[in-house]
Amino acid sequence: MNVNFIKDYYPNLFSWKELSELINIRSMMTTGRVRICGLKEGVPLEKNTWDTGEYFSPSVIMNLLKDHVGYLRDMSRSTKKINDLSNLIETEYESPTDAHIYICRDPKIIHPFGIHYDTSHNVIVQCEGKTNFKVWNKMNDIEDDEYACGNLSITEDPILNVDMNPGDAVFIPAYYPHLATSFTSRMSVSFPFPPHKNVNIQNREWVEFD
Repeated sequence: MNVNFIKDYYPNLFSWKELSELINIRSMMTTGRVRICGLKEGVPLEKNTWDTGEYFSPSVIMNLLKDHVGYLRDMSRSTKKINDLSNLIETEYESPTDAHIYICRDPKIIHPFGIHYDTSHNVIVQCEGKTNFKVWNKMNDIEDDEYACGNLSITEDPILNVDMNPGDAVFIPAYYPHLATSFTSRMSVSFPFPPHKNVNIQNREWVEFD
C-alpha cells in the first residue's frame, strides 16, 4: 500500500444527518465505542431500568463534541454504505477492516494527536467539511506504542499535502506520520486494517426484510 490521494473516491458515504440518527440510537453509544479526545474528567454514564450495558446519552455526546474532537469505533456495520466499503477493502487487502467515524465540530480545536502515525493501514474518506491532510515518509526505529506515536515533531516537508472535500480519500500506510487540520466542521470515516493478511474477517452480508 502506498500513500495516495483520490478525488471523489466515495461521494455521499456518510452525512451529518446519518450521524445524528446514529448517535440517537443510545444502545450503540457504548463505552467501548465512544472516544472523546483530551477529556480529563470522567463523564457520568446513563443507566436506566431496561439497560443491558453502559452508554453515553446522546445529549452528553453532543455537548462534549462542542469542545472536543471525538470518534466512534466499531462502526463498520453502522450503515450499508460503510459496510460495503469495509467489505471492498477487506476483499482487496485480505485483512479485517473496522470503521472509525471522526467528528470535529469546531475547526479552532487543536488536533489532540498532532502529527502521529498508526500501526494499521488506513483509508480515510472525507464525508463532511474541508480538511487538510499532510503525510510524511515512514518512520524507522519506532515502537508499537500508542503513547509514543502522537504529537511528533517533524521538520522535513510532507510527501503529500492535500485539501480534502467530501468524497475525497487518502490512503495512509502504517507508520507513516500524518496530520489532519480542519478548515470547517469536519467528519470523516477512517477504515483501519492490519498490515498483514488475516483470515479473521467478519460476515459482511447485509440482510433486509422484504
